[in-house]
Amino acid sequence: MKEKFDIQKKKKKKVGKVVGTVFMGFVLWLVYFLLCPPLSLAYVEGVVFFGFATIILISVIVMWSSKKEVMTHIGITLAIGSIILIIVIGIGKIAGAALFHEETLRSQLGEPKKIKFDEMIHQIDVAQIPIVDEELAKKQADKKIGEDIALGSRIDLGDAAIQEVNGEILWVIPLEHTDIFKWFKFHSTPGYITVSASNPNKVKYVSEIDGKDLQIKYSNSSYFGNNLKRHIRNEGYKNFALTEYTFEIDDAGKPYWVVTAYKNKTVWSNGEAIGVVIVDAQTGETNFFGMKDDIPGWVDIVQPKKFIESQIDNWGKLVHGVLNFSNEDKIKKTDLTLTVYMEGDCYYFTGMTSVGSDESCSGFIMVNTRTKKSQICYMTGATETAAMKSAEGLVSNFGYTSTEPLPINVNGIPTYVMALKDAEGLNKNYAMVNIDNYNISAKGTTLQEASRAYIQAVSKNSSTYVVGSDEAYGYNYEGIVERISAVVEDGSTYYYLILDGKPNKIFMAPYSLSNELAITREGDTVKVYYVDDSNGTVDIVSFENVAFAVQISDKQEERNELDKGTSAIKSEKK
Repeated sequence: MKEKFDIQKKKKKKVGKVVGTVFMGFVLWLVYFLLCPPLSLAYVEGVVFFGFATIILISVIVMWSSKKEVMTHIGITLAIGSIILIIVIGIGKIAGAALFHEETLRSQLGEPKKIKFDEMIHQIDVAQIPIVDEELAKKQADKKIGEDIALGSRIDLGDAAIQEVNGEILWVIPLEHTDIFKWFKFHSTPGYITVSASNPNKVKYVSEIDGKDLQIKYSNSSYFGNNLKRHIRNEGYKNFALTEYTFEIDDAGKPYWVVTAYKNKTVWSNGEAIGVVIVDAQTGETNFFGMKDDIPGWVDIVQPKKFIESQIDNWGKLVHGVLNFSNEDKIKKTDLTLTVYMEGDCYYFTGMTSVGSDESCSGFIMVNTRTKKSQICYMTGATETAAMKSAEGLVSNFGYTSTEPLPINVNGIPTYVMALKDAEGLNKNYAMVNIDNYNISAKGTTLQEASRAYIQAVSKNSSTYVVGSDEAYGYNYEGIVERISAVVEDGSTYYYLILDGKPNKIFMAPYSLSNELAITREGDTVKVYYVDDSNGTVDIVSFENVAFAVQISDKQEERNELDKGTSAIKSEKK
């Protein structure tokens, strides 16, 4: 009887060990299935996974070799293994620290090319400024989806990505599954939304291409084999570290996922892009393009923003190594990193400021999002945050908040432009703030109105700061008025003039510029000082009707003489 009982007990233990082994194997598989880590010890995720797998393996060996107190032995094994794994990761992190890799980290960005501001930021038409931010773009996209009740109940909006498509800057927003039950029912989402970055009312729901319905099967919100990261792993890219899952479309509107593959420059730290994995969002076709390969031209984001931000900081802070406790020559990036477009190329743009400085920039750096080629413009100016505060001060009575400012070139004058939003996130005003002197600012209900007011604010400023461009020139002209007309725009009166000898230009001036505007007629001879942005309509900075001589006080005349030559707008080239 005792022998029979012992046999049954041994069988029971064996069954228990088999069940335990299967369970631990299942846990290991589940961890890999859910996390999909790279199967490489070159990345901390891979180290953690292999460390966990080793602990599981040792626990199974202990379980099968031990005859007594099995669970106690397994618990001790798990505890000791976890401690060893944490220590190994800690040692690796220390080994990859900047103290041991100063030159590597300092040079990772490369040496930025020194250029002037007008070479960095070229002048564009006001109507083309991408003033719509991600929040407003998603709000407009949500309204579009809300027009279809059936669609709105089954999808959510994914992460928006800004992209230039056929010369137009757009926010491209994928449609994602709301939950696993919707995925089980539909297995795909029917398209994506585009919102113009310069016109929030230009919203388009793209549900078909060339007459064929769009069915996006692979995404971050899909499950099992259709999950984007899991699909890439299953396609054979098991050793790659992946980051920056960006939804982009090609010039024909076909949707893809662009995922950055990277390696580490130091032990488990300081990632460096080595290429992109491009996945067809409909078919799942997957291809890898290395940095030296011909990455498709429609791909905008190859370099992850978090990588570039870290590399900019390392370049600025490690100028004299880690042990530079006096902060000699140290500079750091400002709080915001903007994505800007310049003549078809995409860049990360940020200000650089001295360590310890809060509102003053010492320069601006711009990094190509594909090639990582960098440019730097050394000039003093306001940080993006300081400019936002200045813009919000213009509408403090309304409580509007500023969007992230974009750097633009206004007739050669370095300028930030931003939208001022109400509590609902809608653009109510637009503001322009001078980068060199954030006390010079102006607002308007439209970008055109803000631009006009800004030109006037710059021209009237009597400080002697140096403009960061050599192209901010004003021009003098004396001629006969051929046409003049007054127009009221948003409660303000503007005068439009055509002068003889300048048939291709329309001169514009606000009523507040001169009392003589209201009594000027066709045939009068006038003197104007204007800024020309080469877009047909030019802003008059000062106006004088030769037929009138308005008397001013001696003190005002002295003041006018003192102010001559101190405007930010220079005299025309000789």
